[in-house]
Amino acid sequence: SRNLQIATAAVDSTGMCIFVAFPALDIPECLPALIDMINARFGIALTGDDVTNLGKHILKLERQFNIEAGFSNVHDRLPDFFKTEPVAPHNAVWDFTDAEIDEFWNF
Repeated sequence: SRNLQIATAAVDSTGMCIFVAFPALDIPECLPALIDMINARFGIALTGDDVTNLGKHILKLERQFNIEAGFSNVHDRLPDFFKTEPVAPHNAVWDFTDAEIDEFWNF
């Protein structure tokens, strides 16, 4: 999930369709092709690491904005019923601890 959010933030910042984030993570040739397109369009020389760092930077900027707006990790919590009401067809419930949710930001 974290990698998808990082990829989504990076891809979204380029103006490309957000749906390319999924194949960028799943198809080995996709991300290099997207980077080649970005580099060709803007005359730059980004690497895969640059794009990953861009996504991380954007997420951290968004997080900082939210903190300055008065939001905290308390606001990252889902209602309790997510932990107790199974969702069909797999009867899954939310089983992440608050500590695991807070760990998301350690990248």
